[in-house]
Amino acid sequence: MLDSRAMTTPPEQSRRGWWTVAAAVLALAQTVLLVTTALDKLDTMDEPHYLAGAVQLWWDPGSVETCDAPALAKWGFALPLRLLEPEMFDPGAPSGRHPLWSRPPDVARRNLLAARGATILVTVVGGLFLWLAARRFGPQVALLAHALWCFSPAVLAQGSLAALDAWLTSLLCVAGWATFRVAERPSIARLSTLGFTLALAAAAKAPGLGFLPVAVCVAWWSTVRHAGGRRAAAKGILVAATVVSLVFLSTLAGVYGFRLGTLDIGDPCGLADTPVGPTLGPVPFAPWLASLVVQTQHGRGGHYSYLFGETSGTGWWWFYLAALALKTTLAAQALAILRLAAWLKRPPNRSVLAIDAAILVYPMLVIAVMSLGNTQNGLRYILPAFPFLMLVGARALPDLRAAFGRKGVAVASAVLLVGMLEMLSVHPHHLMFFNFWAGGPKGGPRYLINGDDWGQDQRRVALWQRENRPGRFFYTRYTVNPSHWGITFEAPPCEPKQGFYALHAVEVHRPKRIPAGCLDWLTVDEPDARFGYSIYFYVVNGERAAQLRQPATKKPFWSSAGTSRGGSSDEDEKNEH
Repeated sequence: MLDSRAMTTPPEQSRRGWWTVAAAVLALAQTVLLVTTALDKLDTMDEPHYLAGAVQLWWDPGSVETCDAPALAKWGFALPLRLLEPEMFDPGAPSGRHPLWSRPPDVARRNLLAARGATILVTVVGGLFLWLAARRFGPQVALLAHALWCFSPAVLAQGSLAALDAWLTSLLCVAGWATFRVAERPSIARLSTLGFTLALAAAAKAPGLGFLPVAVCVAWWSTVRHAGGRRAAAKGILVAATVVSLVFLSTLAGVYGFRLGTLDIGDPCGLADTPVGPTLGPVPFAPWLASLVVQTQHGRGGHYSYLFGETSGTGWWWFYLAALALKTTLAAQALAILRLAAWLKRPPNRSVLAIDAAILVYPMLVIAVMSLGNTQNGLRYILPAFPFLMLVGARALPDLRAAFGRKGVAVASAVLLVGMLEMLSVHPHHLMFFNFWAGGPKGGPRYLINGDDWGQDQRRVALWQRENRPGRFFYTRYTVNPSHWGITFEAPPCEPKQGFYALHAVEVHRPKRIPAGCLDWLTVDEPDARFGYSIYFYVVNGERAAQLRQPATKKPFWSSAGTSRGGSSDEDEKNEH
C-alpha cells in the first residue's frame, strides 16, 4: 500500500511552493515589460558598436573591435545573430557584416531585437538569483527584493538593450548568491562556483572586477570561521585562494578562447602602426586587460555631462547622488525611510547592522569611485549597486514587522504597489523615467539628461515623418545612422526658419553637435509635443517664425543658468559607453 504521508505536502514545503510560484510570476511580468520595451525602442548610442563588435568577435576574439570593453556580453549578442544569419559572420560576405547598417530596416530591427533578447534573458535570470540569495532572510524579504528588481525603471531600461550594464548587474546577482553560499559553508564546489561567477561579472564590464576583493574577504572570513584551529584555518585559506584564483583565471581565459596576446599599455587597442609601449606579454585574455586600460583612460578623460543647468567635461562629486534622488522611484526611497523609522522605534541588533554593512560595501564602493571620477554618463554607471541596495531595502520587512506589527508589513506592501504604478505610468519609456521630485519624465531633463535621452525614440520620429510627409524637417541627430530608419532631415538653423523641428533633449540641454545656445530662439517655448519624452517637437509656421525673430524676452523654458565647465573630448564624440 502507498504511504499516506507521501500523498500530502508538509505545510512548510507547500508554502515554499507558493513563494516559488510568486517569484515565477514576477519573472514572467518582468519578461513582458522588457520585451515590450525592446520592441518599442530603436538603437541607442552604443548598441550598433557592440553588435558590430559581436560579429567581429566571433571569428577574431583579439581584434581591435573587441578591446574597448570585456567580451562576455558581445558573445551573448553574437549567438542569436549567428543563428539568424550565419552568412553575416563570413569575413567575405558580399552584403556586408554589420548587423544593422548592412541590412534592410526590417531585418536590421529584427537583428537588434534578437541581440536584445540575450540581455533580457540574462536580466530575468539575474533577478531569480537575487531572489535565491535573499531567501536566507525569509521568503517575504526574497519576494520583495525580487519585486524591486522586476519593477525598477533603471533595470527595465538597461535590461531591454543590447548593452553591457544589465549584463554586469545581473551577473553580480549571481555572484552575490555564490558569495552568500560560501559565507554559509565554504566547500570546493562553492568556492569554484564563486570563482566562476566572479569571472563572468569581470568579463561583462570592468566594474565587475571591483566585487572580487569583497567576495574574497567573505571567503576568507568564512574559511577562518569554519576552521578547527589556526593550522586548519591557514590551510583552508590557501585552498580557498587557490580554487577561486584558478577558476577565475581559467574562466576569464575561456571567454577569450584561451588565446595568448601582447598588451601595449600605450596603445591598448593596437591602432598605431608600431608599438607605443610599454608592452606586456604574451599573456592570457590580453583583450580583457586592454579593456581595463581603455576604460581607465576613458574615465580620466570624462564625459561631457549635464547637471542642474550646468555642463561640464569633468563632472560633479554629487552627480550620482542626484541621479539616485531623481531617477529611483519614490516607493524605493520611502522603503528606506520606513526602515530608518522602524530602527528609531526598535533599534536593530548588531548582527542586523553587520549584515547590512557587509552587503553595502560594494555599492558604496561603486558610488564613491564613480562620483570621484570624471566619467558621469547617467544612472547606468552605478546600476551594479542596485541589487545590493534592493536587498538591504527588502530587509526592511522584518524590521517593520518588529516595530509596527502587521501595519508595518501592510505599509510596505502599499509602498511596493505605488512603486509598480509609478513605473507603469511611464512604460515603456524607462530610460526617461524621473520621479515626482524631478517633475516626472517631462520635468526631469531640466536636471539630468546624460544616458536618459540615448537616441531610443527615433522610431517615433520616422513613423511621424512617414505618415505626415512634412516639408522642411529639422532634426538634431544623436545616434549614428537615423537615415537608415527612414528619417530624412536637415540640421536645425540657429535662427528662426519655418519648418518642423525634432530636437533630442540631450542636444537641447547639453548641445554637442550644435553650437551652445543655437536653439535658444526656439526653446523659449515649451515643446508642442514630445516623442517618447526624449525628443522635443515644434511646428514653426510663418507667423511663429516672425514672432520668434523678435528680441528674446525670456530664457529657454528649461534653463535657469546654463553655464559650462569644460568641454567634450574627441573620444566622447566617437562613443558614449
